[in-house]
Amino acid sequence: MYYNDQPPDMIFYQGLAWRRLGVDKEAKRRFNKLIDYAERHLNDDVKFDYFAVSLPDFLVFEDDLNKRNRIHCRYMRGLGLLGLGREREAKEELASVLALEANHAGAKIHLALAGD
Repeated sequence: MYYNDQPPDMIFYQGLAWRRLGVDKEAKRRFNKLIDYAERHLNDDVKFDYFAVSLPDFLVFEDDLNKRNRIHCRYMRGLGLLGLGREREAKEELASVLALEANHAGAKIHLALAGD
């Protein structure tokens, strides 16, 4: 994720806002956008573009990029599923994020939103 990419949380909350305004088509479009991106990129083999100037952190030597990508994609998918009302599947995705990264604040917050 580069610094100018819209965070998945913001896309999720845009969907909730559209739903609140009664424009379900736009809401579903946001949630499906999250799911589609996540499913397309979950198994990508991620490599650094050493000439990229827009990386948010200096992570060149210290991170497993494929693991980070899986976490990001599963989180996006979890948000999309939650937005579509598919709570059981959303909980599974968000729990898988926490299994990979126990301190993922977004997954913790949105798992709590998914209810019991």
